[in-house]
Amino acid sequence: MTQPRVLLVEDDPSVRRFVQMALDPLGVNLVPCATLAEAKQALTTEVAPLVLTDLTLPDGSGLDLLVWMQTNLSPQGVACRTVVFSGGIDPATQRRLESLNVWRVLHKPASVGALMACVSETLASLDLGAQADSAVVTVAQHNPVADFFGGNRALYEAYRQACLARFPQDVMEGDLAVAAQDAQALRRVAHNLKSVLTMLGEAPAAQCARSTEEWAAGGHSDLMQQGWRQLRQQVLRVVSVQGES
Repeated sequence: MTQPRVLLVEDDPSVRRFVQMALDPLGVNLVPCATLAEAKQALTTEVAPLVLTDLTLPDGSGLDLLVWMQTNLSPQGVACRTVVFSGGIDPATQRRLESLNVWRVLHKPASVGALMACVSETLASLDLGAQADSAVVTVAQHNPVADFFGGNRALYEAYRQACLARFPQDVMEGDLAVAAQDAQALRRVAHNLKSVLTMLGEAPAAQCARSTEEWAAGGHSDLMQQGWRQLRQQVLRVVSVQGES
């Protein structure tokens, strides 16, 4: 039996690993894409009944992908549900998502339960021949193991180890971005760290990442460099403390 295809558009390797582990029990064919270009190519090759996409991508926005899908896939009569990951949606963006028939919005970082629910409902709709609803809902989380990993301690530990292995690379990329005064590159690093640190239960570090991301997005050079110094220390502290646990 052919496994249902689910497209994941996310540039953060840690988030891609988390989604892969979360959806593995459902037996789907998860196709990871790190860029807008990769996602378009994957959908051109074979349409997926479900697309999970972040809004912040290295070569564009998830909104660009949604517009492209509406233009290129809808005329062919392809039924495809779209789910957007986001750390926060303002009213204007939400209206835009609704106009693009986004099925759901999951607060980032999304929980195992929320991800599995989206995929399970889509699989059920395939079996029943049902059409996707155009409803935008928000899922909020509070406790890392209970809310992000469905109480599965083993899954949390596996994800934690993967993150600890990745953090030195994140620090190096942040250092390079600051040295080059590349605000957009630093914004991407901080954006990714914000979600990962939240999922690890490191709220102060996640808030530091959020502030750094905002300062970089606003082009505030002095603030973003100061923010990165603080965030860098927080990440290295997490590596030191969690690596010993």
